[in-house]
Amino acid sequence: MRAHQIFVHAALLLGLGSFASLGFAADNFRKLKDGEIKARLAGMEITDGVHWAEQYMRDGTYKAFHLGKPSKGKWFVRDGELCLDEGKGEPDCREVWIFGNKIEFRGTGLEGVLQAQQKRG
Repeated sequence: MRAHQIFVHAALLLGLGSFASLGFAADNFRKLKDGEIKARLAGMEITDGVHWAEQYMRDGTYKAFHLGKPSKGKWFVRDGELCLDEGKGEPDCREVWIFGNKIEFRGTGLEGVLQAQQKRG
């Protein structure tokens, strides 16, 4: 093999290794159980930092800010899912997956960061 071919093969192998490690990181998310959801979320907020934030109060109420529009209701855990209830029909329930301070609500497309509650409007 010439030097150029060796370089190309090495670059391909490094690239494939990078893709594999990205897939591995995605697999590090784990689903929170009922007690873990309550323990991790009470008194905290999850936000994407720009478009939305949800604050989970210790008393079981929540405040949400989606595209600047506030809403509120009650939050609870049922069958391994976080449920938000605005009192307008069925609650919105979703699985909570975590990796460090990163949160995914599987099935909703929402991803955010778990952090201390911020002062919001």
